[in-house]
Amino acid sequence: MNKIISILISVFLILPASTTLNAAAGIEVRGEREETPEQDLPELTLDDALRIALRNNYGIVTTLRKEEIAALQNTWGNAGALPQIKLSGNAGASTNSYNIDDYTTHQLNGSVDFNWTLFRGFKARIQKDQLEELEKLSKGNTAVIVENTIYNVILSYYNVLLSKEQKHIAQNSMQLSSDRFKREQHSKEIGASNTYELLQAQNAYLQDSSEYLLSKAKYNNSIRELNYLMAEPMNNKYQFRTNFIPDTTPFLYKTLEEKMLSKNNTLKNQYINLELARLDVKKARSTYSPQITLNGSGGYSNTGQEYQTLSQQNQQKTGYFASGGIAISYTLFDGNSRKQAVMTASIEEEIAEVRIEEMEQELKNQLAQEYELYNVRRQILEVAKENMKAAELNLNLSHEKYQNGSINSFNFRDVQNIYLNTAYQYQNAIFSVIQSYNNLLRLTGGLLE
Repeated sequence: MNKIISILISVFLILPASTTLNAAAGIEVRGEREETPEQDLPELTLDDALRIALRNNYGIVTTLRKEEIAALQNTWGNAGALPQIKLSGNAGASTNSYNIDDYTTHQLNGSVDFNWTLFRGFKARIQKDQLEELEKLSKGNTAVIVENTIYNVILSYYNVLLSKEQKHIAQNSMQLSSDRFKREQHSKEIGASNTYELLQAQNAYLQDSSEYLLSKAKYNNSIRELNYLMAEPMNNKYQFRTNFIPDTTPFLYKTLEEKMLSKNNTLKNQYINLELARLDVKKARSTYSPQITLNGSGGYSNTGQEYQTLSQQNQQKTGYFASGGIAISYTLFDGNSRKQAVMTASIEEEIAEVRIEEMEQELKNQLAQEYELYNVRRQILEVAKENMKAAELNLNLSHEKYQNGSINSFNFRDVQNIYLNTAYQYQNAIFSVIQSYNNLLRLTGGLLE
């Protein structure tokens, strides 16, 4: 950046002062003319952005399809509770040639087989409960994805507003430096100023122009990021009418903690994982129960032989058959596989319980940190707001003094830099409060409310 400024200054030293100013201004104006006027762009509020993202976001679309799969799999058939019925049949014919006579054999068979496991230690009921929990977990994962999307869209939208404010600040500073440059240029022409002061004003104008161009690029990139979250075309542009104002609602820590333990979506998913682990223990224990199976079969059979000349020897057999039964089986010993399965499932249940305790502790720690940070950022915002008022007043007074010659250009530039830093700090303080506020909402499940 310093090299670019040095090169530009060298070029400006060669050209006449009026030419340099017009050339720099011409570059800026051409850049502005390439953009569509803001009043011609479609309006996009925060609510609009959230609606579009919830409809189009790639992560949400994917997780909703997975939720559909979990719902489709949640059936008694997949749990093994329903009977199995199979239909089978075959037909065939063959021709045989003998010295006595030729004959043709044909056969037609069909059967229906029925098999139903009536009891296996309530394993079907346990598996159905697991499918129910898996469907809940899928919905819980969707809730987490939706919550994260809402959070990211909110921050991305306000980041656009932050970048817009910073671009506006940089643009005003550039305009102020441009006016100062014009003033010094005029003073140089009438002999009231020297080249050194003109170069300082020129350097300030170039620095502010560079800052404006960078802020402009940052603003455009923030819009692209928002478009990505909304799954909209990358180069879409909008009018952003929402005010860049934070919500500074005070919270009670006890209330936040209670809401977090009952409504945090990630924690609720962990409770579902614990229930799945408990069901795994029940399913492992169900293998110690006997298995009772009902089966049946029925069908039709038709076979025959037809002779070419000895028709009196033709045979035809037709009949129906049916059978049924009930079977009881019990595994006396399987090499301790069932015992090991029960022990493994019990350990997994203990691990799930520990993970819940760990997650609760981690969430409490995050909540305490974010709660304190939110309150600190609210105080910082108040300080930044007062600093902003003072810096703005100081800039206006200094500008008047600079206009009437009470202070020189160097003093005015110092005041201008102080104003710029204070303005950026104030805007960043606003965004920080917005970020902390939404962090608290996400931790306590408030974003989905």
